[in-house]
Amino acid sequence: MANARLLDGSLIDAADFTPEAWEGMKSASATDPLLFTMDCCGARAVLKTSIYGVQFFAHYSDECATAPETQWHVAGKDMVMGELQDLGIQGVLEKSGGAGKRKWRADIYFELPGRRVAIEIQHSYLNYRDFLRRQERYRHDGVECYWLVRHENVYPALCKTVVRNRLKTEHGNKWPAPPAQVYPAIPDMFFAILLPERDPQVVVPGLAVQTKTLLQAIVAGNLRYNGDYWSISEA
Repeated sequence: MANARLLDGSLIDAADFTPEAWEGMKSASATDPLLFTMDCCGARAVLKTSIYGVQFFAHYSDECATAPETQWHVAGKDMVMGELQDLGIQGVLEKSGGAGKRKWRADIYFELPGRRVAIEIQHSYLNYRDFLRRQERYRHDGVECYWLVRHENVYPALCKTVVRNRLKTEHGNKWPAPPAQVYPAIPDMFFAILLPERDPQVVVPGLAVQTKTLLQAIVAGNLRYNGDYWSISEA
């Protein structure tokens, strides 16, 4: 998890600490086992750092009911950071930007010549309006944002809303006759299911690829909305 609680009950975020401070906190936790507790259940929290630098809190012993979601989030960020590294791109975790009501913080951020890119690894439910609001913050600040979401509790609701809106605005609330389809896709925001432990790892109607293939397409500018759904195609 990204968050844990201190002895006084205050909530802290793992991403707010430098690697040096994080190591110091690990030592302090070894001296006082109850210094950090999990926000979800109050159990002892252990401070960890993944191979690609993702800082997070984990349960000391048995995982609670929130564990699958937590593991997915860490695995997703780790995967994207690793693939970027293989592509020779320096990714930054928890990058903040914007100002005032337009502030944003990207799970993963990187820069290309003339471009700024954010990858959001969305593991918990988010209202469709909030997706669009956050996407607009990035757009206003000149940042491209691509969403990789968890299937279990994010994608179904997002997919349902997008299809319902397209059905209303594009087809007058009537299903088009075959072979036409209404895909869960919009031109202003790419989103797809991320399956870190499967092959392919990035899946959405019209597209099923490895994470590295998706990132290569983003870098090359070959990920495009074709009017129905997102696909990878050369210019």
